[in-house]
This record gives sequence, structure tokens and C-alpha cells, in this order.
Amino acid sequence: MSNARERYLQALDLFSAETRAAADRLGLPSACSEWSIADVVRHVTGVQAEHGGAALLGRALGVHDRSADHQSITTGSSDWEAVEAWEQLSARLRAAAHAAADADFSSLSLAGLDMVMHAWDIRWGAVRVGLASNLEFPAEWLEWMEEYRDRADEGSIRGPGIFQPAVEPPADATRSERFAAWSGRVPRVAYVPLPEHPATPSGASAASGVSAASAASAPTDAT
Repeated sequence: MSNARERYLQALDLFSAETRAAADRLGLPSACSEWSIADVVRHVTGVQAEHGGAALLGRALGVHDRSADHQSITTGSSDWEAVEAWEQLSARLRAAAHAAADADFSSLSLAGLDMVMHAWDIRWGAVRVGLASNLEFPAEWLEWMEEYRDRADEGSIRGPGIFQPAVEPPADATRSERFAAWSGRVPRVAYVPLPEHPATPSGASAASGVSAASAASAPTDAT
């Protein structure tokens, strides 16, 4: 397979893995300002429906056109529906990517980068509350991303919808953290309690908690 195809498939798998890992915290903030984790999933689903769909699923889109799929996916869905929409689309794109011609991936490098960066943003939501460590980008993608950074036109990539101004990375930052900082993301975040998002267990989980507490306090036979 071509490197472009392999990278795109890897980006699909990476974003899918981070989305599934975050399935129990979709309402937490992501690394994207004012977006929850579920909002990031909606955005990526819309982008891939538009660009991946045009390249791999036979959807002809005009220049700067926004498909109906993009608009319907990114509005009016619950958090769980957003994840389901992503799973359905990613399965179609993955199958199509295996069967596509190498030339079909010539326009998908930035669409792949969008998935990789937003996988980092989703992981950040867990890092923020002490549940994970920063995502390290896959080696193949990291090499491509650093080459992209080195040849990027700073005048055209900084702005709304692209990259925010670069952030100074820590002296001991990893290569992945340095790229995240270059893209305008805060590369490290300490544990931050979220009192504004208190735990609200469902009736089923509350009942389980009572049962577990009762079992823990019950006497056991001495051995």
C-alpha cells in the first residue's frame, strides 16, 4: 500500500480508538476551546464525510462546498449519536480505503492530519482530569507532521479554523508535545478538578455502589 493510504488508515484507527476510550466522558472539555469531546467527534465526522467521502465514497463536492452530510452530522445529535455516526462513517471509509486506488489519497493528507490532531485533543480531555497521559503520535505520522511544519507558510496557517499561535513547549517536551505546541495547543496540563461537572451516577450505578458498599462492610470468615 502507498504511504498516503497507510497514514490515512492509521489516522482512522487512531481517532476511533481515542473516541471509544472517551465514550464515558463525552461531555468533558477537549483541548479545543469551547468544544467538548463529543463536539470534536462531530467535527471530525463532518470533515471526513466531506473530504474522505469525496475522495473515497464517490461524493462529488464543489470547491469550498460544505456537504449536507457535514451539516447534518455536526448539529442536532446527542453525544452517543455523534459516536455512532462516527463509527458508521469510519467503517465505510476504512473499507473504501482498502479498495481505493493510490491516487485517491492525494488530497487526504490534511484530512488525515485533522483526525490525528483531534485524537490528541480528545486524549487531552482525559489528561486534564488525571485519567491519562498525553497522546504520542504514531512515528509515521510524526515524521510527516514535522516535515509539514518545516515547510508551512506561517502567514497562511495561523487563523480561525486552522492553527492558533504557537505555544512555547517545555524544555523537556517530547516530539509530539512540540508539534502540539506548534499547532497552538497547550502541550501539558496538570490535573484540574472539575467541580462544575460533579459525578451524577444513574440509578443503576447508584444501586451497584450501595451493593458494593454493603459487601465491603459485611463480615468475612477469618482464615
